[in-house]
Amino acid sequence: MSKFYADSMLGKLSRFLRFLGYDTLYRIEEDIETMLKNAKNNNRIILSQARKVIQLSNKNEITSIMMPTSNIVDQLRVLKKEIDLNLEIPPKEMRCSMCNGELQERNKNEIANKIPKGTFEYYDTFWECKECGKIFWLGRHWEDIKRTITEVESR
Repeated sequence: MSKFYADSMLGKLSRFLRFLGYDTLYRIEEDIETMLKNAKNNNRIILSQARKVIQLSNKNEITSIMMPTSNIVDQLRVLKKEIDLNLEIPPKEMRCSMCNGELQERNKNEIANKIPKGTFEYYDTFWECKECGKIFWLGRHWEDIKRTITEVESR
């Protein structure tokens, strides 16, 4: 499975890729050189809207993909076309949308004190991030994700 390093203006795409199970770093404070070095050393594909970043990636022989738009549907279409991005929903494995950590399935009784009561009563399957402890479940946001995927695949 491809691994990514998304430039600073691609936060929504980074979170979306993590929901789809892709190991995706997001440049917030790192300088461009640090991002390039990490991408090269860890075989990550650079995603950016900045020509300068794409040019530097090419110069350093790092695979990169230009994101010509800020629209998430169009961005996912570009990735589908360029690398045949897997858009399976829900994916076999997801990553934490906040920190990119791996998720582990948790028994709902073990995390009852970490989730809203209504969520506990309505949902049965939960995951917890091994890094930051955030709890996830296939809630209403997955309907939005499914609609986005449907729109991506409609063309």
